[in-house]
Amino acid sequence: MALSHQQAHSRNVLATLFWPDEAEKAAMQNLRLSLYRLRQLLGDTHKEASAQEPIEPYLLVTRSTVQFNPASHFSLDVVNFLEAVAEGALETAVALYQGDLLPGFNCDSLPVEAWLRTERERYHRLALEAMYKLAAHSLAQADYQKAQAYAQQQLDLEPWREEAHRQLMQALALRGEQSAAVAQYEICRALLAKELGIPPTLETKNLLVRIQSQRAVQTVSLKSNRPSEQLTIPFVGRHAEYNTLVDTFQQTASHGLQVVTLSGKAGIGKTRLTEQFLAWAAMQGADTLRSRALETSSSLSYQPLTQLIRQRLEQENAPEDLLSDFWLSQLTRLLPELRDRYPDLPEPTQDANVGREHLFEAMTRLLLALATQKPLLISIDDWHWADSASRDALHYALLRWTREGLPIMLLLGLRQEAVADSANVQQWLTQLNHSVAVTALRLEPLTNEETTQLIQLLFDPEKEEDKQLSRFSAWLFAESKGQPLFLTETLKALAAQELVRPSEETAHWRLDNSKFEQKMAEKNGRVIPSIQQIIKGWLVRISHSANKLLTAAAILVQTGSFDLLRYTANLEEGEAQTALDELLNKQLLLETHADSFLRGHEPVYTFSHQKVSEVVYLEAGAARRRVFHRRAFEALQEKEVPAADLVHHAIHAGLLTKTIRYSLIAGNEALDMLSAQIAIDHFKTAFQSAQERGWPKEISGADRQALYIGLGSAYQLCEQAEQAQDVYEQMVAYAREIGATSMECQGLNRLAELYNMALLDTEKAFAVLEQAWAVAERTGDRRGMAETAQNLSSAAGNTHDIENGLKYAHQAFELARELDHPHLLANCLRCLAYVYPDLREWALVEQYATEAQQRFEALGNLMLANDIQRLVGASQMQNGRAQEGLETIKKAYAFIQQVENEWEQSDVARFLALIHAELGQYGQAIQLVDEAMDKVRKVNHPMITITLANYGTVYRSVLALDEAQEAWLTLLEAVENGAFYPFPDEGYAELCAIYALKGEWDKAYGCAQRVLAFHEGKDLPPMGKTGWFETEALLRGGDEHLARAEVARTAEAIGSNRRYQLPLRRSQAVLARWDGDAVQAIEHLEEALALAQEMELLGEVWPILGELGKLYGELGKEDEARAAYGEAAVIIHHLAETIDDEELRKGFLSAASI
Repeated sequence: MALSHQQAHSRNVLATLFWPDEAEKAAMQNLRLSLYRLRQLLGDTHKEASAQEPIEPYLLVTRSTVQFNPASHFSLDVVNFLEAVAEGALETAVALYQGDLLPGFNCDSLPVEAWLRTERERYHRLALEAMYKLAAHSLAQADYQKAQAYAQQQLDLEPWREEAHRQLMQALALRGEQSAAVAQYEICRALLAKELGIPPTLETKNLLVRIQSQRAVQTVSLKSNRPSEQLTIPFVGRHAEYNTLVDTFQQTASHGLQVVTLSGKAGIGKTRLTEQFLAWAAMQGADTLRSRALETSSSLSYQPLTQLIRQRLEQENAPEDLLSDFWLSQLTRLLPELRDRYPDLPEPTQDANVGREHLFEAMTRLLLALATQKPLLISIDDWHWADSASRDALHYALLRWTREGLPIMLLLGLRQEAVADSANVQQWLTQLNHSVAVTALRLEPLTNEETTQLIQLLFDPEKEEDKQLSRFSAWLFAESKGQPLFLTETLKALAAQELVRPSEETAHWRLDNSKFEQKMAEKNGRVIPSIQQIIKGWLVRISHSANKLLTAAAILVQTGSFDLLRYTANLEEGEAQTALDELLNKQLLLETHADSFLRGHEPVYTFSHQKVSEVVYLEAGAARRRVFHRRAFEALQEKEVPAADLVHHAIHAGLLTKTIRYSLIAGNEALDMLSAQIAIDHFKTAFQSAQERGWPKEISGADRQALYIGLGSAYQLCEQAEQAQDVYEQMVAYAREIGATSMECQGLNRLAELYNMALLDTEKAFAVLEQAWAVAERTGDRRGMAETAQNLSSAAGNTHDIENGLKYAHQAFELARELDHPHLLANCLRCLAYVYPDLREWALVEQYATEAQQRFEALGNLMLANDIQRLVGASQMQNGRAQEGLETIKKAYAFIQQVENEWEQSDVARFLALIHAELGQYGQAIQLVDEAMDKVRKVNHPMITITLANYGTVYRSVLALDEAQEAWLTLLEAVENGAFYPFPDEGYAELCAIYALKGEWDKAYGCAQRVLAFHEGKDLPPMGKTGWFETEALLRGGDEHLARAEVARTAEAIGSNRRYQLPLRRSQAVLARWDGDAVQAIEHLEEALALAQEMELLGEVWPILGELGKLYGELGKEDEARAAYGEAAVIIHHLAETIDDEELRKGFLSAASI
């Protein structure tokens, strides 16, 4: 009862449980007697008799129940044990566990015995697990004595527990007792054979091999035969974070992907912690991959991921075993050298619409393939500098890895101050946290106690007085404030001054007391005022040639191969080699094989710390930096380097023309990668450089035109319409200034396109198009006339001027065909595709849209291909092929997620939501249309009306009628006030359906009349797909003639369109039933049912079955009625199961029509 003190127990149940073989009366008497004795033993009877303030009894006994009183004063070791386990206080839990629950307790009741066995086993397992975790934690913390004790405790409870044997073997080996570890293996082997009849697992056997070879586990030896000539700082103060990394890595085996962010200020110790952890993981058999984002990475697409993949593939004997030729070929976009290794690889995907997704998928698949072989650990340092394309690619990969469940751990290093300065990185991290579970570690400076521990490990206590070391430790902490970089570099500076020296007898270091006292007396004991002074001190002691080479390394960042360093520093080969050796010996530079643009295995030379590079760069002085950047530019220009890298050097070298030219190239490269914000930065660099120093004569008018168009396009892609407008107005002004009429016409058309699509200011659009037409016509610019006609068509569409919209579209198309201009022709086809929805001619829409998409893809214009792909999918749905449309829009949706434009993302999401609703996939439809509404409201786009319409349709589909009604009423009110929406008749048709479903037929009749008024004098097919409600509303309202005439008009207008044949058949069924002809009504409904089933429109199927059930019932066909109702019920429940939102699901199932 104490174990379940929160609940009362029936006396009858207790009596039966403990005395199952007794008669009921005897069992109840036994219980009464037992309770009386128990209360006496507990002292409850004395508590009740006390005249003083009553004390809570332990047992609460009534005529029918017994309960252990949770308000009484008691402590239960089992509860304390469970709480300690739940809170992670494992040491407390292990101390509390003293053996089996209720030892020695026996009961003849089988249920009680079964319960007791279960509970004993549960607590036994919890204790073993706690001991195992403590042993693992102790191993990770290098506390091998504790690890040995906890492993032995496990074996005391369960001698055949093999994982405990392994922990004990590791603890013994790490303590240097290899023989004892081998002996423990023999004990394990004998016990497993005797108790279980099995041999040790392969994991245990492999551990034995590693112990015997002294390779698997290595301990840090504090003694060696020769003292170290280099100061190695002990690893202290990061054990909690280190243990978290170890635990997280171990979770990948059972939980799949784990993501950790490791953040902190520069020099806080992120790299050291990462290196320690990677070394441990490699010992456990993990495949460890590491790369670093460069400070220039923000303008270099995929740099850290390219580095990661290149390093790994260079180690792989047979990459073709990991990926098929198709996926390997996608990687050649990043690693052109793969073609040297595999010359027969096919070309990467030329379909520009999916090429980027294929690249992402290839990277994802490669790393997944590695994770199938062994646990995969990916570490990327300085992720805050990663480019947006790398962030998108990694986010894509993480979503895939999450689903696969393979053992993958991602560790991202982040500089705290860099993250704070970057809204883009902050947003990406927020999205990351929403997409996957993230463990965030943040490093802080070392404490005074940790600094003391470091000094104790570094110095030999036997050679130093404790008080002197304590003084030195306190002084060092005061100087460094626990900042590991300051602390480390201070110790290195002291070693250079021989204030601390290696011991002659041991591997420890010794403090020179006299020099230390002297330093303490100087300037209040301050050795150096800042880390900058430390680094300056190093620079004073290096040779002139070494200083030049070091400056070259600061200029080149991580592209510093020996030849590049030598050329940039302007040193002869021998002189440069001597200087390099000096810098390597002083540990100012490190030799690595980190990735760069360089091919082959040429080593790269980097700084031991970023701060060193910053100080060296500043100390070089402006004039010297300018010369070095110029030489770096000259050297890199001859190599295959990204244009963005050349821009960096051109700017600092003062090369104006090169800065502008390469900024233009870099901006266009970024646009090709859909990295719009990066493109803006590059284009703005060109303009700002020219504004500061003037436009050089080498930059032509065509170059400036390309810059205007590039910057304007990038702004549009980032939804910065006002900035784009300013750029195009500058373009027009410049064109007029130099008399470039073609540029002027193009600039005016760009402005018109902006007014049409983003700003919805049709009046201004017509005004600038009138100017553009005049310029093009005056100069005979046929291309300008075609572009202008195309934009006139869009402007006419925005004012519902269908006749002129169609006229201008065909005029533009004819001009484009005459000129045979590929991009212009694609744009004109797109224009035609957007005109024909106003005429509801969906077959022509699909024809023009499909051809436009194909042409844009061939031209490599991914954004316009994606734009028109949405219309392809929508027209496929309107033509009765919703499933095909779904696949089309899914591709568009996947692509647009890589674009930093929330309006475009919302636009595709609303298309996709509509098709999911059409197919009865309600949960996905709701999620997507909500996503679309959130994003379009966030950016406050004027085309919110289109998204609102789709929102209303989706919510009407799931019978959330109030929400749908509010959406449509809001939309139609906005249209009345001048907002743009191309299909107002659809709004009234949807409202008619909503009111009809609510039983408000008077309102439904009013809406049906509005639909008729819109169609009056037009031969347009309907836009809405619920026409049978309009038919019934007109009949109920007394307009039978109008109802029949509209059904007949609709039948002629829709032609052979299968999707619109379905509501037509339902309208015809309504008329037949109105006439009392149930048989004819059934015939029409069965035709509608067949259409709905063929098109897989489950949301249309169940209402038809319901109507059929009613009609069958009226005709006395009970079996057919039951069958129809039964089939409808199955579909209804299936549709309800797709709705995740509980309230919406309940609303759907409780709707009147259901």
